Amino acid sequence: MLIVQGEVSPTQIQIVSEEIGKKVFEKEMEKAQQAYEKPEIAAPELPPAKRKDGKLYIFTDGMQLNTRIEQNGTTWREMKLGLVFTDKDVIKRGEDNIKIVKKEYVSYFGSVTEFKKAIFAAAARAGYGKLKEVVVIGDGAQWIWNMCDELFPDAVRILDYYHLSENVHQYAKILYPEDEINRKRWVKEVMDRVNNDEIEEAIKIVNKVKIKKLPDNVVNLPTYMENNRERIRYKTFKEKGYYIGSGAIESGNKMVIGQRMKQAGMRWSINGGQYIAALRAKYESHKWDDVVKVVNE
Repeated sequence: MLIVQGEVSPTQIQIVSEEIGKKVFEKEMEKAQQAYEKPEIAAPELPPAKRKDGKLYIFTDGMQLNTRIEQNGTTWREMKLGLVFTDKDVIKRGEDNIKIVKKEYVSYFGSVTEFKKAIFAAAARAGYGKLKEVVVIGDGAQWIWNMCDELFPDAVRILDYYHLSENVHQYAKILYPEDEINRKRWVKEVMDRVNNDEIEEAIKIVNKVKIKKLPDNVVNLPTYMENNRERIRYKTFKEKGYYIGSGAIESGNKMVIGQRMKQAGMRWSINGGQYIAALRAKYESHKWDDVVKVVNE
């Protein structure tokens, strides 16, 4: 059927998109529930000696979206995003520049209770249980490590390098608000220690000066580093060939979520936002055939 430009209104497009997105989302969550309930079927674990060489990467992050529902004085809610791929699916363009040619995004507007099921199902599809190594990279949120304990107990856990660096810089601004020279010197001293796996020394430097009251947007760096001491051994991780930064998921957040859902003036219903994000995740994962199958069922 030929559609003349202007024949379909933005409202009609929204209604149809959300209707299709709802079907896709419900189908994916049905699969995720099945995988979560029967992991021995979704991701049967081979004995270590029979597993294939390779690394399965699981990245997690979130983006705040403005909604139509106010709770605890705010209308902003986090859209969680996961990215799953293997090292076989990567073209390396430089030390910190990679192109992932095969990947899967999953999104969830809400708690980790359901999001973790979608992540597990995607990991199972990518080869969890069949590859020798699993690497989870996150921003330090405790729910990420709790999820690992439950679903990926054998995973290497890495605190995203760029989140740590950003938090060190923010903390330094509070320590030296008007002294740029000492601020840069302090940051370099901390990060040099971290980059050489001298974690105890780095934490001692951070603990030397206590800040009585921190702004809400600045993490308690001594506690943050202490809680993640085994996840910031970047020299060791790099020597083992692991990625240490979450640039791929940051980019994914912008493409999958931000590009479509954070435009000026946008406010989302929880369901509507979830349904559109489900379509965006399929599109950016190059899995649009999954959408076509759901529509044709």
